[in-house]
Amino acid sequence: MLTKKSVFINFFAFYVAWWAMLISNWKGQPVIGWGVFALVMAIHFFRVSINKKKDAIEVTLIAVVGIILDTVLFKTGILTFNNPLLGTLPPAWLLGIWFLFATTISYTFILIRNKIPAQIIVGGFFAPVSYITGAKFMLLSLYQPFGTYYMIHGACWLVFFPLCFFISKKVKGY
Repeated sequence: MLTKKSVFINFFAFYVAWWAMLISNWKGQPVIGWGVFALVMAIHFFRVSINKKKDAIEVTLIAVVGIILDTVLFKTGILTFNNPLLGTLPPAWLLGIWFLFATTISYTFILIRNKIPAQIIVGGFFAPVSYITGAKFMLLSLYQPFGTYYMIHGACWLVFFPLCFFISKKVKGY
């Protein structure tokens, strides 16, 4: 059963892990971030998750689609990664963040589950901001001029964020 406590745990754990992945990679100590990642994923699946099998499918599908989105943005020059994986994929730390983010769709973002306008606003505005943070840590670069970056990346998330909820509903049936 979904409780306020599980939503709070999911929200808090995601942000702790997000910052851990960012800072540990910035400091050149990615093993710390991956340790926090593993702990948070364990917390999600053993403490928060209502249906582990459906959550695993949901998380995997959303993360894969997100990784494809970042790969396209990388290939088109909207995002430039300092250490792309295999020269063509986003860096490993960002792949991990995608899996962490995917855990939030059915929990942290439960209040906007059926509110597409809110999904569009949240996705279109806040997602590009998180990449700006990564750029401030010099882990990636953003297309210039900045306004063009924000417009293109925001437009992608106007579609992608509601798509996450669509995937979630298809997987979970509600």
